[in-house]
Amino acid sequence: MRRELGMTIALVVMCLGLCISNPDFLGQSNGINTLRQISMLGIFATGIGFVIITGGIDLSIGSVIGLTGVLIAKLSSNQVGGLGYSLWIGIPVALGVAMLMGLGQGLLITRLKLQPFIVTLGGMLLFRGVSQTIAEGGTLSLGGSPLLGLANGGLLEVGSDALVPYPFLIFLAVIGAATYALHFTVFGRYVYAIGGNRDAAEYSGINVKRVETSTYVISAGLGGVAGVCYASYIGQMSQQVGIAYEMYAIAAAVLGGCSLRGGEGTVLGIVIGSAVMRVIDNGINMFQLPYEDADGIQRIWRLDPNWNFIIIGAVILVAVLLDQIVHMVQERRRIRRASAGAAQAASSLRAAAAVDAADSPAARAPDREVV
Repeated sequence: MRRELGMTIALVVMCLGLCISNPDFLGQSNGINTLRQISMLGIFATGIGFVIITGGIDLSIGSVIGLTGVLIAKLSSNQVGGLGYSLWIGIPVALGVAMLMGLGQGLLITRLKLQPFIVTLGGMLLFRGVSQTIAEGGTLSLGGSPLLGLANGGLLEVGSDALVPYPFLIFLAVIGAATYALHFTVFGRYVYAIGGNRDAAEYSGINVKRVETSTYVISAGLGGVAGVCYASYIGQMSQQVGIAYEMYAIAAAVLGGCSLRGGEGTVLGIVIGSAVMRVIDNGINMFQLPYEDADGIQRIWRLDPNWNFIIIGAVILVAVLLDQIVHMVQERRRIRRASAGAAQAASSLRAAAAVDAADSPAARAPDREVV
């Protein structure tokens, strides 16, 4: 919980700084949009968290999100290029395809023992190419589809904005299900065991291949759910949707305490990490610093929007660096504790040997007289 507490404090400090810099940060419109963005990121970051905890990686999640949205637009749109089927057909088909993609990647990794990095990198390019082919290199519009109300609608409407957007409610459901699965079930214990020591998990009777494959299905499935939300939010889908989303998800998971070595991480930490990532993203646009120029004219300095990927990349590097430092400190502590335990055990053995020697018959026998 130390990592989660530290990230929560950092999140609060960032929010306070942005609020002082620009009071509009806490405005109704910006607050609702930020909550919506946190929710959509958190949905698929939670899925990728399952994979990372097992010691794997999923670089295809962004392409899965994009392909899910493209399939929905292709199947359910009444606009040019759409097939005009019902959303009750388009959404289940798109989610089913997303889960099949996760299953296929999981089987390649577990059955053929291929590297997750290579498999999901290939999947990222393959799925994006499929999206480009379906969209024919252009965009597919959802037009006036009822799906658009998913991202823009919600509960407790004030004016034209809903204070509780539907993506946030979906995110809450994902948090509840993921928390139960990861922290209160045998499956969750298996996930941590595989990430902690894969060989020991196999020797203990855990079906490592099945559990690991399941995590890729979960990741792709939640990526599909996020794809539905993004399709409703954007309204126009193309192969460009989802690019670099996997970087945001990995950064959110690592910031939240998921170790890239596996075996560590919590759903709460992923939620906090997702919030940190989106607050940083929003803060790049909202941060402002008033100053006077040489002529005494009041001006406002803002961060360059082109710094977006620079800042996100720096955050990822810092997160990985902190993870490495934490593991180095923990390893040194384990070594010191093991050394202290070994020294104490050796001292106890020596003391016990001394007591046994003192109680031996030879030691208790009287000294013989010398004639």
